[in-house]
Amino acid sequence: MALSKMITKQSLIEAFHSLGIESGTRLVVHSALRNLGPVEGGADTVLDALLECIGRSGLLVVPTFTYNNDVFDPEVTPSRTGILTEILRKRHGAVRSLHPTHSVAAIGEGAATICEGHHKVPALGMNSPLDRLAKMGGGVLLLGMGHTSNSTVHVGEAYARVPYLDIPMNPHRPSRIPVVGSVRLEVDLYDPPGCSRAFGVIEASLRQRRAIRDRLVGQGLVQWMLGQEVIASTMDLLHQDAAALLCNDPGCYRCSRGRERLGR
Repeated sequence: MALSKMITKQSLIEAFHSLGIESGTRLVVHSALRNLGPVEGGADTVLDALLECIGRSGLLVVPTFTYNNDVFDPEVTPSRTGILTEILRKRHGAVRSLHPTHSVAAIGEGAATICEGHHKVPALGMNSPLDRLAKMGGGVLLLGMGHTSNSTVHVGEAYARVPYLDIPMNPHRPSRIPVVGSVRLEVDLYDPPGCSRAFGVIEASLRQRRAIRDRLVGQGLVQWMLGQEVIASTMDLLHQDAAALLCNDPGCYRCSRGRERLGR
Protein backbone atom coordinates (compact mmCIF):
# COMPACT_ATOMS: atom_id res chain seq x y z
CA MET A 1 0.00 0.00 0.00
CA ALA A 2 1.40 3.38 -1.00
CA LEU A 3 2.12 5.83 1.78
CA SER A 4 0.09 9.04 1.84
CA LYS A 5 1.97 12.06 0.59
CA MET A 6 2.75 14.57 3.32
CA ILE A 7 0.72 17.79 3.05
CA THR A 8 2.91 20.88 3.35
CA LYS A 9 2.11 24.42 4.38
CA GLN A 10 2.78 25.67 0.87
CA SER A 11 0.41 23.14 -0.68
CA LEU A 12 -2.28 24.22 1.79
CA ILE A 13 -1.77 27.88 0.94
CA GLU A 14 -2.04 27.10 -2.77
CA ALA A 15 -5.20 25.08 -2.19
CA PHE A 16 -6.86 27.78 -0.09
CA HIS A 17 -5.95 30.47 -2.62
CA SER A 18 -7.42 28.36 -5.43
CA LEU A 19 -10.74 28.25 -3.57
CA GLY A 20 -10.79 32.05 -3.26
CA ILE A 21 -9.46 32.51 0.27
CA GLU A 22 -7.21 35.54 0.17
CA SER A 23 -6.13 38.65 2.04
CA GLY A 24 -9.10 40.12 3.91
CA THR A 25 -11.24 36.99 3.75
CA ARG A 26 -13.52 36.32 6.73
CA LEU A 27 -14.42 32.70 7.36
CA VAL A 28 -15.50 30.03 9.80
CA VAL A 29 -13.67 26.71 9.60
CA HIS A 30 -15.06 23.29 10.49
CA SER A 31 -12.36 20.66 10.41
CA ALA A 32 -11.54 16.96 10.68
CA LEU A 33 -7.85 17.02 9.84
CA ARG A 34 -7.49 13.25 10.09
CA ASN A 35 -9.54 12.97 6.89
CA LEU A 36 -6.99 15.00 4.93
CA GLY A 37 -4.08 12.72 5.75
CA PRO A 38 -0.69 13.57 7.26
CA VAL A 39 0.17 17.27 7.48
CA GLU A 40 3.76 18.35 8.02
CA GLY A 41 3.63 20.12 11.38
CA GLY A 42 0.06 19.03 12.11
CA ALA A 43 -2.82 21.35 13.00
CA ASP A 44 -0.48 24.28 13.69
CA THR A 45 0.58 24.21 10.05
CA VAL A 46 -3.03 24.26 8.85
CA LEU A 47 -3.78 27.23 11.09
CA ASP A 48 -0.63 29.05 9.99
CA ALA A 49 -1.54 28.51 6.33
CA LEU A 50 -5.04 29.90 6.84
CA LEU A 51 -3.77 32.94 8.71
CA GLU A 52 -1.16 33.63 6.05
CA CYS A 53 -3.82 33.48 3.34
CA ILE A 54 -6.24 35.92 5.03
CA GLY A 55 -3.54 38.30 6.26
CA ARG A 56 -3.87 40.93 8.96
CA SER A 57 -7.15 42.26 7.57
CA GLY A 58 -8.84 38.86 7.56
CA LEU A 59 -10.87 37.13 10.26
CA LEU A 60 -10.74 33.45 11.19
CA VAL A 61 -13.51 31.95 13.34
CA VAL A 62 -13.78 28.39 14.67
CA PRO A 63 -16.46 26.63 16.73
CA THR A 64 -15.23 25.90 20.25
CA PHE A 65 -18.44 24.17 21.27
CA THR A 66 -18.58 22.45 24.66
CA TYR A 67 -22.18 21.18 24.41
CA ASN A 68 -23.25 19.60 27.72
CA ASN A 69 -21.03 21.22 30.32
CA ASP A 70 -22.62 22.36 33.61
CA VAL A 71 -20.25 25.31 33.99
CA PHE A 72 -18.17 27.24 31.47
CA ASP A 73 -14.84 29.00 31.88
CA PRO A 74 -13.91 30.53 28.51
CA GLU A 75 -10.24 30.61 29.41
CA VAL A 76 -9.82 26.93 30.29
CA THR A 77 -12.85 24.87 29.22
CA PRO A 78 -11.57 22.90 26.23
CA SER A 79 -13.26 22.88 22.86
CA ARG A 80 -14.89 19.63 21.80
CA THR A 81 -14.85 20.37 18.07
CA GLY A 82 -11.40 19.25 17.02
CA ILE A 83 -7.73 19.97 17.52
CA LEU A 84 -7.61 22.96 15.17
CA THR A 85 -10.21 24.80 17.26
CA GLU A 86 -8.38 24.08 20.50
CA ILE A 87 -5.09 25.33 19.06
CA LEU A 88 -6.66 28.54 17.75
CA ARG A 89 -8.40 29.41 21.02
CA LYS A 90 -5.00 29.23 22.78
CA ARG A 91 -3.21 31.40 20.21
CA HIS A 92 -2.02 34.86 21.17
CA GLY A 93 -4.63 37.41 20.14
CA ALA A 94 -7.51 34.96 19.99
CA VAL A 95 -10.88 35.95 21.49
CA ARG A 96 -13.50 33.49 22.72
CA SER A 97 -17.19 34.27 23.06
CA LEU A 98 -19.04 33.70 26.34
CA HIS A 99 -21.77 31.39 25.13
CA PRO A 100 -21.56 28.49 27.62
CA THR A 101 -22.39 25.62 25.23
CA HIS A 102 -21.63 26.89 21.71
CA SER A 103 -18.84 29.43 22.02
CA VAL A 104 -16.64 30.42 19.09
CA ALA A 105 -13.06 31.60 19.04
CA ALA A 106 -11.80 34.18 16.58
CA ILE A 107 -8.52 35.75 15.57
CA GLY A 108 -7.92 38.67 13.24
CA GLU A 109 -9.56 41.97 12.45
CA GLY A 110 -12.93 42.27 14.23
CA ALA A 111 -12.45 39.21 16.44
CA ALA A 112 -13.70 40.91 19.60
CA THR A 113 -16.66 42.47 17.80
CA ILE A 114 -17.90 39.21 16.30
CA CYS A 115 -17.73 37.46 19.69
CA GLU A 116 -19.30 40.29 21.67
CA GLY A 117 -22.61 39.52 23.38
CA HIS A 118 -22.85 35.96 22.06
CA HIS A 119 -24.24 34.81 25.41
CA LYS A 120 -27.22 37.16 24.99
CA VAL A 121 -28.52 35.61 21.75
CA PRO A 122 -29.34 32.10 20.51
CA ALA A 123 -26.14 30.12 20.09
CA LEU A 124 -26.48 29.66 16.32
CA GLY A 125 -29.41 31.92 15.58
CA MET A 126 -30.00 35.47 14.47
CA ASN A 127 -27.23 37.88 15.46
CA SER A 128 -24.99 35.05 16.57
CA PRO A 129 -21.33 35.21 15.49
CA LEU A 130 -21.98 32.96 12.48
CA ASP A 131 -24.89 35.15 11.40
CA ARG A 132 -22.74 38.27 11.79
CA LEU A 133 -19.95 36.62 9.81
CA ALA A 134 -22.31 35.78 6.95
CA LYS A 135 -23.66 39.34 6.88
CA MET A 136 -20.07 40.58 6.58
CA GLY A 137 -19.65 38.54 3.42
CA GLY A 138 -17.82 35.77 5.25
CA GLY A 139 -17.53 32.19 4.11
CA VAL A 140 -17.64 28.63 5.42
CA LEU A 141 -14.71 26.27 4.94
CA LEU A 142 -15.30 22.55 5.46
CA LEU A 143 -11.93 20.84 5.88
CA GLY A 144 -12.44 17.11 5.48
CA MET A 145 -16.01 17.36 6.77
CA GLY A 146 -19.48 17.24 5.27
CA HIS A 147 -22.45 19.51 5.82
CA THR A 148 -23.60 17.69 8.95
CA SER A 149 -20.92 19.90 10.56
CA ASN A 150 -21.93 23.10 8.75
CA SER A 151 -23.26 25.08 11.71
CA THR A 152 -24.39 27.99 9.53
CA VAL A 153 -27.31 25.78 8.49
CA HIS A 154 -28.68 26.35 12.00
CA VAL A 155 -28.70 30.09 11.27
CA GLY A 156 -30.81 29.35 8.21
CA GLU A 157 -33.25 27.41 10.40
CA ALA A 158 -33.65 30.50 12.57
CA TYR A 159 -34.36 32.76 9.59
CA ALA A 160 -36.84 30.22 8.22
CA ARG A 161 -38.60 30.41 11.62
CA VAL A 162 -39.17 26.67 11.79
CA PRO A 163 -41.53 25.85 14.66
CA TYR A 164 -39.19 23.48 16.46
CA LEU A 165 -36.44 25.96 17.42
CA ASP A 166 -37.33 25.92 21.12
CA ILE A 167 -37.19 22.13 21.48
CA PRO A 168 -33.98 21.08 23.29
CA MET A 169 -31.78 18.14 22.36
CA ASN A 170 -32.16 16.86 25.93
CA PRO A 171 -35.05 18.10 28.08
CA HIS A 172 -33.19 17.16 31.24
CA ARG A 173 -30.26 19.49 30.66
CA PRO A 174 -30.22 22.78 32.60
CA SER A 175 -31.57 25.86 30.85
CA ARG A 176 -29.21 28.18 32.74
CA ILE A 177 -25.43 27.71 32.93
CA PRO A 178 -22.92 29.74 34.93
CA VAL A 179 -19.92 31.35 33.27
CA VAL A 180 -16.91 31.60 35.57
CA GLY A 181 -13.37 32.94 35.43
CA SER A 182 -12.52 36.57 34.82
CA VAL A 183 -16.18 37.19 33.93
CA ARG A 184 -18.92 35.76 36.15
CA LEU A 185 -22.53 35.53 35.06
CA GLU A 186 -25.37 33.10 34.46
CA VAL A 187 -26.63 32.54 30.94
CA ASP A 188 -30.16 31.52 30.03
CA LEU A 189 -30.22 29.19 27.03
CA TYR A 190 -33.02 29.50 24.50
CA ASP A 191 -33.61 28.27 20.95
CA PRO A 192 -30.80 25.71 21.41
CA PRO A 193 -29.11 24.27 18.31
CA GLY A 194 -30.58 20.91 17.45
CA CYS A 195 -29.62 17.72 15.68
CA SER A 196 -27.61 18.10 12.47
CA ARG A 197 -27.57 14.48 11.26
CA ALA A 198 -29.87 15.32 8.34
CA PHE A 199 -27.98 18.44 7.24
CA GLY A 200 -26.24 16.58 4.41
CA VAL A 201 -29.26 17.30 2.19
CA ILE A 202 -28.24 20.95 1.99
CA GLU A 203 -25.25 20.11 -0.21
CA ALA A 204 -27.42 19.33 -3.25
CA SER A 205 -29.20 22.67 -2.87
CA LEU A 206 -25.89 24.52 -2.62
CA ARG A 207 -24.48 22.77 -5.66
CA GLN A 208 -27.62 23.58 -7.67
CA ARG A 209 -26.94 27.23 -6.82
CA ARG A 210 -23.29 26.75 -7.89
CA ALA A 211 -22.40 28.02 -4.43
CA ILE A 212 -19.67 25.50 -3.60
CA ARG A 213 -16.05 25.53 -4.70
CA ASP A 214 -14.18 22.39 -3.77
CA ARG A 215 -11.01 20.42 -4.29
CA LEU A 216 -9.14 17.51 -2.82
CA VAL A 217 -6.46 18.29 -0.27
CA GLY A 218 -4.49 15.18 0.53
CA GLN A 219 -7.12 12.48 0.92
CA GLY A 220 -10.00 14.76 1.91
CA LEU A 221 -12.50 17.00 0.20
CA VAL A 222 -12.36 20.69 1.11
CA GLN A 223 -15.44 22.82 0.40
CA TRP A 224 -15.74 26.61 0.38
CA MET A 225 -18.96 28.64 0.19
CA LEU A 226 -20.38 31.97 1.34
CA GLY A 227 -22.35 31.95 4.58
CA GLN A 228 -25.21 33.87 2.99
CA GLU A 229 -25.54 31.16 0.35
CA VAL A 230 -25.83 28.53 3.09
CA ILE A 231 -28.52 30.55 4.87
CA ALA A 232 -30.45 31.22 1.65
CA SER A 233 -30.29 27.57 0.55
CA THR A 234 -31.46 26.44 3.98
CA MET A 235 -34.38 28.84 3.95
CA ASP A 236 -35.43 27.75 0.46
CA LEU A 237 -35.29 24.08 1.48
CA LEU A 238 -37.30 24.64 4.66
CA HIS A 239 -39.93 26.73 2.94
CA GLN A 240 -40.53 23.73 0.66
CA ASP A 241 -40.47 21.20 3.52
CA ALA A 242 -40.28 22.36 7.15
CA ALA A 243 -39.14 18.88 8.24
CA ALA A 244 -36.32 18.59 5.68
CA LEU A 245 -33.56 18.95 8.29
CA LEU A 246 -35.03 16.66 10.96
CA CYS A 247 -33.50 13.20 11.31
CA ASN A 248 -35.60 10.01 11.35
CA ASP A 249 -34.21 8.54 14.56
CA PRO A 250 -37.14 8.02 16.98
CA GLY A 251 -34.64 8.26 19.84
CA CYS A 252 -33.70 11.83 18.91
CA TYR A 253 -35.78 13.98 21.24
CA ARG A 254 -35.39 17.17 19.22
CA CYS A 255 -36.23 15.72 15.81
CA SER A 256 -38.98 13.33 16.93
CA ARG A 257 -40.73 16.12 18.86
CA GLY A 258 -40.19 18.45 15.93
CA ARG A 259 -41.89 16.02 13.58
CA GLU A 260 -44.79 15.66 16.00
CA ARG A 261 -45.19 19.43 16.10
CA LEU A 262 -45.20 19.53 12.30
CA GLY A 263 -47.69 16.66 12.13
CA ARG A 264 -45.20 14.31 10.40
